[in-house]
Amino acid sequence: MDLYQYYFYENAGKNRDVGATTIKRCPSNKNPAPSFLILVDQRTKDWFLVGSPMPMVAIIICYLALVYYIVPRYMRNREAYQLKTFMGAYNLFQVLYCIFLITRLVQAGWRPYYFYKCVETDYSYEPKALLMVETTWYLMMIKLFELLETVLFVLRKKQNQVTLLHVYHHISTFVIAYIYTKYIGGSMLTFSIVANCIVHIIMYSYYFMSAYDVPLFKFLVAKYKKYITTIQLIQFCLIMANNLFGLNPSCNISHPFLAMYIPNILILTYLFGDFYKKSYGKSKSTKKAQ
Repeated sequence: MDLYQYYFYENAGKNRDVGATTIKRCPSNKNPAPSFLILVDQRTKDWFLVGSPMPMVAIIICYLALVYYIVPRYMRNREAYQLKTFMGAYNLFQVLYCIFLITRLVQAGWRPYYFYKCVETDYSYEPKALLMVETTWYLMMIKLFELLETVLFVLRKKQNQVTLLHVYHHISTFVIAYIYTKYIGGSMLTFSIVANCIVHIIMYSYYFMSAYDVPLFKFLVAKYKKYITTIQLIQFCLIMANNLFGLNPSCNISHPFLAMYIPNILILTYLFGDFYKKSYGKSKSTKKAQ
């Protein structure tokens, strides 16, 4: 019997009240295990793409080979694909998928106080706990699917959009979602999933409108383009605050995960901030000069 199973059978039924919600303790709450040890969530260890990290590593290597070598060589002497219909369908799918993720999390017990209140992961096999961890797996799958976006850029001969920001963002979110599903599977950190989904609903709705030459869509796209990056930066600030709340010593949230996640948020904040400055700072200076 491993450490997790020992806790599960020895401490079944011992709960901790958090506000009006009852949250079961994390497996490590009463274990003498070192603080740097992260226990694998036994519920997800045999799920598709969760067990071994090797498939994830292979996917990332294939992704980099596709966007930097294979697809550019394939497109070298070809006309750019338009893919308007596909892009429209893809963006609409992303909006609906994010609504699906938020709905499932709310059904699993997610509430706005997850932003600041210590809610630890329920590692039990209760229906809501399973619904919560299953939703993290669905998140991982959509982050995998989003790697396709870079390939679409290359097929449309928009290699200039295959930036460090874009590639790092997609790889890091996929890796974080994998680790989250494998080890965390819930807790107050699901706030980041909800925040990201809300931002993606706005962002992919914008992309959907930009794919069509409808006068109203063209007006909205031109007027609100720069606010997309602003919303993303606000998202990173809120997620950072949520992570810092999770560092509370009395809150049994995985500190090794936070030690990896927080620097990643800082890197993304810097990259998106730099993109915003380069994209919209110049236009402001040009207007002033004129």
